[in-house]
Amino acid sequence: MRKDLFSESERLADITKYLRRNFEFWGYKEIFLPSVEEYKESLREGLKIAYNNQFYLVKPDITSQILANLKVPKRMKVYYISEVLGDIRGKWQAGVEFIGGEDISLQVEVLSIAITSLESLGIEEFYIDIGSLAVWRNALNGIEEFKEEIFGALRKRNFGIIESLPISEEKKEELWYLFNFRGKKSGVEKIDKIVEALGDERVFIDFGTIRPLPYYDDIIFEIYSPRLGYPIGAGGEYSVGNLKAFGFAFDLKALSKLYKGRLDKRRKIVGGGTNKAYKLARELVKLGIPVEVRL
Repeated sequence: MRKDLFSESERLADITKYLRRNFEFWGYKEIFLPSVEEYKESLREGLKIAYNNQFYLVKPDITSQILANLKVPKRMKVYYISEVLGDIRGKWQAGVEFIGGEDISLQVEVLSIAITSLESLGIEEFYIDIGSLAVWRNALNGIEEFKEEIFGALRKRNFGIIESLPISEEKKEELWYLFNFRGKKSGVEKIDKIVEALGDERVFIDFGTIRPLPYYDDIIFEIYSPRLGYPIGAGGEYSVGNLKAFGFAFDLKALSKLYKGRLDKRRKIVGGGTNKAYKLARELVKLGIPVEVRL
């Protein structure tokens, strides 16, 4: 049976209010993209439909949609709140994209936004695992033909798949080390600098974290809560022309399960007669003070 749609909608509205506020505190502007795009191989997800002998995608993956529409690469700091369709059922996401930043500061800023976004919702218990596709590309030198099997093993967290491959024991030991590495310092300069700059005890280097999406270049990450058995958010690094970019998306359904609600202490309760109450309410709203009228 379907849950109460209106109660869930009210909860998501509350969550996205705090997320929007946090994204804008960091200087990001909301972006509105069309719900339907002409079908392109570069677009991910979305519901594929046919109309007038042409294929279209309804509500595709936002990052791939931005890449498909950004004809001239330029520096951008944007956020979105949108439904993405994988099939007939969609998933609501909220995310940010920083295009045109400098290495290290780019990743540190976006990861900082993810951290402060969760904190703005009163969600303090979480951890972020950061991985590197570049590290795995280096590790796969000489055994590129087994890339799909090795990445499949990482996704399934099953090293037995790698053990069964016809590769040297020395290479298997190297892959085993990466597969199981989780810590604060890895010896890989770029990722070590990111973690050090963040200085947050909830952030870890985890080379077992893998998100081999077609547009990701190197640094990728996933956000977990000990209360849920799947990521509540994820993102990574990509390129737009000659510009570096980094972004992430939260799973709003997952956040809804973690969000306990927050009391808006600034909201003024306005009472009295109808005329007087609504006149005062209008004046307060004009001053930027949230209100609730109770007659």
